Amino acid sequence: MPSTLIYNIGAIVSGDLRVPLIEADSVYVEDGLIHEVGTDRADADTIIDANGLTLTPGLVDGHTHPVFGDYSPTQNSVGWMHTYLHGGTTTIISAGELHLPGLPLDRPDPKLFRDLAILVRRCTSTYRPGGLKIVGGTMLLTPGMTEADFDVLADEGCRVVKFIFFPYDRAIEEGAAYTQWAKARGLTVKIHSGGVSRSGLSVPAGAEVVKALQPDVVGHISGGPIPMSLGDMEALVQDADGYLEIAYAGNPRWSVRVLELLRERNAIGRVTVGTDTPSGTGTVPRGMLRTILLMSSLGGVPAAEALCLATGNTAQAHGITSGLVRPGYPADLLLMGHITGSNGSDALEAIALGDLPGISTVLVDGEIVVRERSQQTPPPERLARIVKER
Repeated sequence: MPSTLIYNIGAIVSGDLRVPLIEADSVYVEDGLIHEVGTDRADADTIIDANGLTLTPGLVDGHTHPVFGDYSPTQNSVGWMHTYLHGGTTTIISAGELHLPGLPLDRPDPKLFRDLAILVRRCTSTYRPGGLKIVGGTMLLTPGMTEADFDVLADEGCRVVKFIFFPYDRAIEEGAAYTQWAKARGLTVKIHSGGVSRSGLSVPAGAEVVKALQPDVVGHISGGPIPMSLGDMEALVQDADGYLEIAYAGNPRWSVRVLELLRERNAIGRVTVGTDTPSGTGTVPRGMLRTILLMSSLGGVPAAEALCLATGNTAQAHGITSGLVRPGYPADLLLMGHITGSNGSDALEAIALGDLPGISTVLVDGEIVVRERSQQTPPPERLARIVKER
């Protein structure tokens, strides 16, 4: 079994909000999985000297819009997935493949939406551009679906269903049944909250709709791009359960406010993180990092905890095994540090001050997929060094 040893780590962020930092300076990987956190081993097939850098789980972008291949029709952009990997994102989760050219969003078709989700799931289950993992095949919910559709979706290995073009005013009870069917099969239910999106066809959803449908994740609670009213947002923090997603594409002022409200209630663990891209916002390789900076420097979330929200917390909310530095989990890992000239002395201090960290190395399933330095961040002041490679 191939093995990797990373030693001389300055700090380890766990991805687990309950214990954000791990007191160890090494990680040992076997056959793509983390085997030991803190080890006395001195040899492996691949050995990396972290050179005092901070090790974190790979970022998990909980709100993306892939279609087919490494191409985004919204921005006519080829290679965006590779650039996101260099921005530290090792897993993207689809919030719906709704940007497919020609998809008749104005005439929702239950069979078409189901079959599209299945097709995307099959096309992305083993497709990894540059090493990036894609959780694709998110079914867009529309009236006329049957419980059998959810059986098929679960059997195919799809993970998420989403309300966005749903006519809440005339089919709210049918929508509530969809939520029950999905949850019974282990599918994560997400809703597009707030105002109308780029298509102009999404249906606004505020607190009343969210409470009636009871999704697992309220997508872009602070806007994607237009948020619900502040009163509705506060009502969901105070009177509802479930995860609340902070998105790069949203309203920064609303994002900071929702973080304040959650911190006041000791409920920061309800936060998940995504970019809501590619979209009219663009393709944003640093989108996850920039959202982490917002949460920490302006939202008052300690840097290590902000990283946990963007890794293990987001993975857990969507039912995927990722985002933790823990034995038995995939070795999707980043090595990052402060950039020359930064106000911080290491990655965590830089993040707390709002400074972008520099990424040196990215591993997916224990394999080095970004070596020496990222091409989407400035290099950290110190680089990791590959001492041995099989």
